[in-house]
Amino acid sequence: MKRMFALSTALLLGAFIANPAKAAVINGDFTAGLTGWDSLGDVAVLAGAARLSTASLDVDDFPAAAGAFNLSGNAAAPVGQPGGVEEFAGLPLGQLDPDPLNGSWAFEGSALRQTLAVQAGDTLRFDWHLGSNEDPLIGMNDYAFVVIGGVLAVLDDVFTGLGSGSFSHTFNAAGSIDVVFGIVDVGDYVGSSWLSIDAVRIATTPQPVSAPGSLALALAGVGVLARRLRHSRG
Repeated sequence: MKRMFALSTALLLGAFIANPAKAAVINGDFTAGLTGWDSLGDVAVLAGAARLSTASLDVDDFPAAAGAFNLSGNAAAPVGQPGGVEEFAGLPLGQLDPDPLNGSWAFEGSALRQTLAVQAGDTLRFDWHLGSNEDPLIGMNDYAFVVIGGVLAVLDDVFTGLGSGSFSHTFNAAGSIDVVFGIVDVGDYVGSSWLSIDAVRIATTPQPVSAPGSLALALAGVGVLARRLRHSRG
Protein backbone atom coordinates (compact mmCIF):
# COMPACT_ATOMS: atom_id res chain seq x y z
CA MET A 1 0.00 0.00 0.00
CA LYS A 2 2.80 2.41 0.85
CA ARG A 3 4.41 1.87 -2.53
CA MET A 4 1.09 2.39 -4.33
CA PHE A 5 0.48 5.60 -2.38
CA ALA A 6 3.97 6.93 -3.14
CA LEU A 7 3.60 6.13 -6.84
CA SER A 8 0.17 7.75 -7.06
CA THR A 9 1.47 10.87 -5.32
CA ALA A 10 4.47 11.17 -7.62
CA LEU A 11 2.39 10.76 -10.78
CA LEU A 12 -0.23 13.26 -9.65
CA LEU A 13 2.22 15.94 -8.61
CA GLY A 14 4.40 15.32 -11.66
CA ALA A 15 1.48 16.01 -13.96
CA PHE A 16 1.10 19.45 -12.40
CA ILE A 17 4.67 20.65 -12.05
CA ALA A 18 6.56 19.03 -14.93
CA ASN A 19 7.46 21.27 -17.88
CA PRO A 20 8.68 20.25 -21.35
CA ALA A 21 12.43 20.48 -21.95
CA LYS A 22 13.45 23.77 -23.46
CA ALA A 23 14.75 23.79 -27.04
CA ALA A 24 18.43 24.58 -27.42
CA VAL A 25 20.88 24.98 -30.27
CA ILE A 26 24.16 23.13 -29.77
CA ASN A 27 27.16 25.40 -30.33
CA GLY A 28 25.13 28.11 -32.06
CA ASP A 29 27.97 30.61 -31.74
CA PHE A 30 30.53 28.15 -33.21
CA THR A 31 33.03 28.70 -30.40
CA ALA A 32 33.55 24.91 -30.44
CA GLY A 33 34.12 24.75 -34.19
CA LEU A 34 31.51 22.62 -35.94
CA THR A 35 30.68 20.51 -32.88
CA GLY A 36 26.97 19.63 -32.91
CA TRP A 37 26.61 20.29 -36.65
CA ASP A 38 26.60 18.09 -39.74
CA SER A 39 28.26 19.58 -42.81
CA LEU A 40 28.58 18.85 -46.52
CA GLY A 41 31.05 20.42 -48.91
CA ASP A 42 33.33 23.33 -48.07
CA VAL A 43 32.42 24.39 -44.51
CA ALA A 44 34.74 25.87 -41.88
CA VAL A 45 34.67 28.21 -38.88
CA LEU A 46 36.39 31.56 -39.45
CA ALA A 47 36.40 34.64 -37.21
CA GLY A 48 33.80 33.11 -34.89
CA ALA A 49 31.25 32.24 -37.59
CA ALA A 50 30.48 29.24 -39.76
CA ARG A 51 31.42 29.90 -43.37
CA LEU A 52 30.10 27.85 -46.30
CA SER A 53 31.49 28.31 -49.80
CA THR A 54 30.98 27.15 -53.36
CA ALA A 55 34.74 26.78 -53.91
CA SER A 56 35.95 23.51 -55.37
CA LEU A 57 39.47 22.09 -55.33
CA ASP A 58 39.81 21.68 -59.10
CA VAL A 59 38.50 25.00 -60.42
CA ASP A 60 38.57 28.47 -58.95
CA ASP A 61 38.31 32.14 -59.83
CA PHE A 62 40.77 33.08 -62.59
CA PRO A 63 43.54 34.13 -62.27
CA ALA A 64 43.69 32.50 -58.82
CA ALA A 65 44.98 28.95 -58.64
CA ALA A 66 42.60 26.01 -58.28
CA GLY A 67 41.31 25.77 -54.73
CA ALA A 68 42.56 29.22 -53.74
CA PHE A 69 39.22 30.19 -52.17
CA ASN A 70 38.43 26.81 -50.63
CA LEU A 71 38.16 27.04 -46.84
CA SER A 72 38.28 23.49 -45.52
CA GLY A 73 40.10 21.24 -47.97
CA ASN A 74 36.77 19.62 -48.86
CA ALA A 75 35.38 20.39 -52.28
CA ALA A 76 31.92 21.89 -52.72
CA ALA A 77 29.32 19.14 -53.14
CA PRO A 78 27.26 18.50 -56.28
CA VAL A 79 23.69 19.74 -56.72
CA GLY A 80 21.03 17.75 -58.55
CA GLN A 81 22.67 14.40 -57.83
CA PRO A 82 22.03 11.69 -55.23
CA GLY A 83 24.13 12.33 -52.15
CA GLY A 84 24.43 16.03 -52.98
CA VAL A 85 23.26 19.25 -51.40
CA GLU A 86 19.53 18.73 -51.98
CA GLU A 87 19.48 15.26 -50.43
CA PHE A 88 21.47 16.56 -47.44
CA ALA A 89 18.97 19.41 -47.00
CA GLY A 90 15.92 17.11 -47.26
CA LEU A 91 14.84 18.55 -50.61
CA PRO A 92 13.86 16.75 -53.84
CA LEU A 93 16.46 16.76 -56.60
CA GLY A 94 16.12 19.86 -58.75
CA GLN A 95 14.56 22.12 -56.12
CA LEU A 96 17.70 24.25 -55.83
CA ASP A 97 17.69 25.05 -59.58
CA PRO A 98 16.48 28.67 -59.87
CA ASP A 99 14.89 28.44 -63.32
CA PRO A 100 15.68 25.21 -65.19
CA LEU A 101 13.20 25.93 -68.00
CA ASN A 102 15.29 28.95 -68.94
CA GLY A 103 18.66 27.28 -68.41
CA SER A 104 19.39 28.43 -64.85
CA TRP A 105 20.72 25.52 -62.78
CA ALA A 106 22.63 25.17 -59.53
CA PHE A 107 25.90 23.23 -60.03
CA GLU A 108 27.57 22.84 -56.64
CA GLY A 109 27.39 24.10 -53.09
CA SER A 110 27.80 23.47 -49.37
CA ALA A 111 25.44 23.02 -46.45
CA LEU A 112 25.30 22.92 -42.64
CA ARG A 113 22.62 21.10 -40.63
CA GLN A 114 21.34 20.56 -37.10
CA THR A 115 18.17 18.87 -35.81
CA LEU A 116 16.30 20.88 -33.16
CA ALA A 117 13.56 19.82 -30.74
CA VAL A 118 11.15 22.77 -30.62
CA GLN A 119 7.89 23.71 -28.96
CA ALA A 120 5.03 25.65 -30.54
CA GLY A 121 5.83 29.35 -30.24
CA ASP A 122 9.62 28.92 -30.14
CA THR A 123 11.49 31.28 -32.46
CA LEU A 124 14.66 30.42 -34.36
CA ARG A 125 17.01 33.35 -34.96
CA PHE A 126 20.40 33.69 -36.65
CA ASP A 127 22.65 36.26 -38.32
CA TRP A 128 23.92 35.84 -41.88
CA HIS A 129 26.16 37.50 -44.46
CA LEU A 130 26.63 36.72 -48.16
CA GLY A 131 29.84 37.48 -50.06
CA SER A 132 30.96 36.60 -53.58
CA ASN A 133 33.63 36.94 -56.22
CA GLU A 134 30.90 36.96 -58.89
CA ASP A 135 30.44 40.21 -60.79
CA PRO A 136 26.78 41.14 -60.15
CA LEU A 137 26.58 42.76 -63.61
CA ILE A 138 27.92 39.91 -65.72
CA GLY A 139 28.29 36.96 -63.33
CA MET A 140 26.00 34.13 -62.33
CA ASN A 141 23.39 34.58 -59.59
CA ASP A 142 24.75 32.41 -56.75
CA TYR A 143 22.46 32.43 -53.73
CA ALA A 144 22.25 31.51 -50.03
CA PHE A 145 19.31 29.75 -48.41
CA VAL A 146 17.89 28.16 -45.28
CA VAL A 147 15.67 25.07 -45.13
CA ILE A 148 13.47 24.71 -42.04
CA GLY A 149 11.51 21.50 -41.74
CA GLY A 150 11.80 20.85 -45.47
CA VAL A 151 10.69 24.37 -46.51
CA LEU A 152 13.20 26.35 -48.60
CA ALA A 153 13.71 30.11 -48.15
CA VAL A 154 16.26 32.23 -50.03
CA LEU A 155 18.30 34.53 -47.77
CA ASP A 156 20.07 36.56 -50.47
CA ASP A 157 21.64 36.32 -53.92
CA VAL A 158 24.41 38.02 -55.91
CA PHE A 159 22.07 40.11 -58.05
CA THR A 160 20.14 41.42 -55.03
CA GLY A 161 23.23 42.97 -53.56
CA LEU A 162 25.31 40.72 -51.29
CA GLY A 163 23.86 41.82 -48.02
CA SER A 164 23.64 40.70 -44.41
CA GLY A 165 20.90 40.53 -41.85
CA SER A 166 19.09 38.66 -39.12
CA PHE A 167 16.53 35.97 -39.82
CA SER A 168 13.75 34.68 -37.57
CA HIS A 169 11.17 31.92 -37.85
CA THR A 170 8.49 31.01 -35.29
CA PHE A 171 7.38 27.39 -35.09
CA ASN A 172 3.63 26.74 -34.93
CA ALA A 173 3.91 23.17 -33.67
CA ALA A 174 6.20 21.08 -31.50
CA GLY A 175 8.50 18.58 -33.16
CA SER A 176 11.96 17.54 -34.25
CA ILE A 177 12.98 19.92 -37.03
CA ASP A 178 15.98 19.92 -39.36
CA VAL A 179 17.47 23.38 -39.92
CA VAL A 180 19.85 23.58 -42.89
CA PHE A 181 21.94 26.52 -44.12
CA GLY A 182 23.35 26.43 -47.62
CA ILE A 183 24.85 28.21 -50.59
CA VAL A 184 24.98 27.19 -54.27
CA ASP A 185 26.95 28.12 -57.38
CA VAL A 186 24.50 28.97 -60.18
CA GLY A 187 25.27 28.63 -63.88
CA ASP A 188 28.90 27.50 -63.65
CA TYR A 189 31.66 26.20 -61.37
CA VAL A 190 33.61 29.45 -61.07
CA GLY A 191 32.94 32.73 -59.31
CA SER A 192 33.14 31.53 -55.70
CA SER A 193 30.55 32.73 -53.19
CA TRP A 194 30.31 32.24 -49.43
CA LEU A 195 27.73 32.43 -46.66
CA SER A 196 28.58 33.26 -43.05
CA ILE A 197 26.23 32.10 -40.26
CA ASP A 198 26.45 33.13 -36.60
CA ALA A 199 24.44 33.53 -33.38
CA VAL A 200 22.04 30.68 -34.09
CA ARG A 201 19.64 30.52 -31.15
CA ILE A 202 16.14 29.60 -30.03
CA ALA A 203 13.92 32.01 -28.10
CA THR A 204 11.60 29.75 -26.13
CA THR A 205 8.00 30.39 -25.20
CA PRO A 206 7.39 30.15 -21.42
CA GLN A 207 5.47 26.98 -20.64
CA PRO A 208 2.39 27.28 -18.40
CA VAL A 209 2.79 26.06 -14.84
CA SER A 210 0.01 25.00 -12.50
CA ALA A 211 -1.76 27.73 -10.56
CA PRO A 212 -1.48 27.60 -6.76
CA GLY A 213 -5.18 26.71 -6.53
CA SER A 214 -4.76 23.81 -8.92
CA LEU A 215 -1.79 22.54 -6.98
CA ALA A 216 -3.78 22.80 -3.75
CA LEU A 217 -6.55 20.71 -5.29
CA ALA A 218 -3.96 18.14 -6.32
CA LEU A 219 -2.60 17.97 -2.78
CA ALA A 220 -6.12 17.69 -1.41
CA GLY A 221 -6.69 14.73 -3.69
CA VAL A 222 -3.53 13.12 -2.37
CA GLY A 223 -4.85 13.63 1.19
CA VAL A 224 -8.16 11.94 0.34
CA LEU A 225 -6.28 9.03 -1.16
CA ALA A 226 -4.15 8.71 1.97
CA ARG A 227 -7.20 8.66 4.26
CA ARG A 228 -8.87 5.98 2.13
CA LEU A 229 -5.76 3.84 2.27
CA ARG A 230 -5.56 4.18 6.07
CA HIS A 231 -9.26 3.35 6.42
CA SER A 232 -8.93 0.23 4.25
CA ARG A 233 -6.04 -0.96 6.39
CA GLY A 234 -7.91 -0.23 9.67
